[in-house]
Amino acid sequence: MKIYSIKDIIPTLEETTDYFVGVFEETEDPDIEWPHRHSFYSMVWFTEGSGFNVIDFEEFEIKPSRIFTVSPKQVHNWSYSMDSRGYFIVFAEHLAKELNIAFRSPFLDIRHSDKDFIEEIVRRLVADCQSSEDTFERNKSAISYLYSLLTEPQLLLASNAIVNDFKRLISETYETNLSIEQYATKLGVSTSALNQICQEATGLTPKQLQLDMKVTEARRLLLYSDLSTSEIAFKLGFDDTSYFSRIFKKKTKYSPTAFKEKYLNSRKKS
Repeated sequence: MKIYSIKDIIPTLEETTDYFVGVFEETEDPDIEWPHRHSFYSMVWFTEGSGFNVIDFEEFEIKPSRIFTVSPKQVHNWSYSMDSRGYFIVFAEHLAKELNIAFRSPFLDIRHSDKDFIEEIVRRLVADCQSSEDTFERNKSAISYLYSLLTEPQLLLASNAIVNDFKRLISETYETNLSIEQYATKLGVSTSALNQICQEATGLTPKQLQLDMKVTEARRLLLYSDLSTSEIAFKLGFDDTSYFSRIFKKKTKYSPTAFKEKYLNSRKKS
């Protein structure tokens, strides 16, 4: 499956950039494959329009005042109406880490009372991005401030940063199958602190989050690689293929084989 950079999806860019803010309906549609993955973080705010957005095999309704968030490596596909309007912000993975930004849900719905204020911030970001002045440092602060407005106030940025780093470590160590204690040590926190932070930010224990991420990666590999079920199980750190299949079915309600057949058949019909 194709992995696209910021420059790949914004054809008008003349050089590589760490971030970009634009108007959705005024940006040229790129020539890309669907579905695909990004190498960057993205936030897309639909101020008008309808349709659906598919992120990691889950379908979400596109509707006004909904901001969608997609992290690197997530499988993404969408279909939106011709009258769709809005804004988008894309930024590199290292910038997200620097700003302590970690997406915890696939979308955020903006309250009507906040819409005008948030739109003013985004419009200024768009204007700055289109100017010839060096506004990178100022825009980094604005993006961080904007995201803080859109997230629940009781979730601390420090907790989000730890969850973000934890997810990154999991994705980098699927095969080694580290224990939660080893992950906590790498993150510089206690096991109990990691457990509390994960449950506050995601509603899941570290072990549950680890398994969820492995099953999501398994779904990607089943559909977009030539690996067998046993090869995928081994790649994701499962010594027992039967145990992997049981976990997969518990999380998705399908065996690995049935899941692959279901989605491949649905793609043939579409």
